[in-house]
Amino acid sequence: MSWILPLFWIEKALFIFFVLQVGYLLFFAVCSLFRYRPKIQKGNLHSFAILIPGYKEDRIIQETVRRALEQDYPKDLFRVIALADQFQEKTISDLKAMGAEVLEVKFEKSTKAKSLNFGLQFLSRQNTVPDAVVILDADNLIQDGVLLQFSQSLNRGYLAIQGHRTAKNTETPFAVLDAANEEIGNSIFRKGHRIAGLPSALIGSGMCFEFNLFVELMSDIHDVSGEDKLLELKLNKAGIVIEYLPEAYILDEKVANAQNFSKQRTRWVGNQIYYLKTYFWEGFGHFLRTGKLGYFDKLIQFALVFKVLLLGILIPVGVLDLFFYFPSAWDILALALALSMLLSIPRKMYNKKLFMALFQLPGAFFGMIKALRRVDKNTVTQFEVTEKTVTSNKSK
Repeated sequence: MSWILPLFWIEKALFIFFVLQVGYLLFFAVCSLFRYRPKIQKGNLHSFAILIPGYKEDRIIQETVRRALEQDYPKDLFRVIALADQFQEKTISDLKAMGAEVLEVKFEKSTKAKSLNFGLQFLSRQNTVPDAVVILDADNLIQDGVLLQFSQSLNRGYLAIQGHRTAKNTETPFAVLDAANEEIGNSIFRKGHRIAGLPSALIGSGMCFEFNLFVELMSDIHDVSGEDKLLELKLNKAGIVIEYLPEAYILDEKVANAQNFSKQRTRWVGNQIYYLKTYFWEGFGHFLRTGKLGYFDKLIQFALVFKVLLLGILIPVGVLDLFFYFPSAWDILALALALSMLLSIPRKMYNKKLFMALFQLPGAFFGMIKALRRVDKNTVTQFEVTEKTVTSNKSK
């Protein structure tokens, strides 16, 4: 019976670990229930360069560029630049015919960061540089009014701004699940954080930055696939608040099946683990020295277990525990996790599609397990494109 005591303490340690995880999510989920009114200022209209990096994404980038060119904003105040890494000649010709600028890039080892830096160097050599840059992925559809909202936020003094990225495709149950996951992240890590007085999280696209600041931030970011994570760390360490605009919609293609989900999450998990290991103690020390929570809070986010994994662990544990104790602490913890997820999903998504999408959770859970097994030391420097489909949706 000597093994009983160690098991007791292991269970207690695990329970405390999961309480901290769930407590963090639930707190910001509750915060997100309150209305957030971003501080904006009308008046000056800023000039923008919309940068769209893409790697062999010929099938989807044309709709993205077309939608960007159609923005309801003075045409002389924005330009659309496609950063074409290994695109077909016909695609390049078509993009130019639309009115976009195309910069052909080619690297021995391609990364999004390298493409962005190439575009920034090109813009820096111009006689007049833009006031700000907007970053879109090759599958993003920017909606009307976004540039105006970015401009009004810049007028208020914000230098880094995250728009509301949301799903443009819900054709498959898995895409709906991924869309719900995106909105949970928007509620907890963006809206909830801003309501609590903390910086928003970035999400990799649908972002706006003051030009000179972005050039400086990106100057030493090259051979990484998680450039948005490093940008967040740099901004938070410098005390620059990342704003969130919940009405600035950018439609994003969601993964349609478990295989692509697992492939995408491999990169995400690798980046999260790498930045946590590399910067955790520095962030903790920064918090102790300055008392500012933003930088360390970002590293706390990196320490969170992915939501799908949490659900896949705590919900079954809670159900099994019903056979022994009711209610038990594990049951309450599982319910708290479920509540944090339910509170974070927009009410408009509560429909039959969402119900059917819940049956995809086991596939997502095992997809995350596969992703964890594939992570290695090279993941953070590898660039992989998640398979996308062509979806046209021009309105929100």
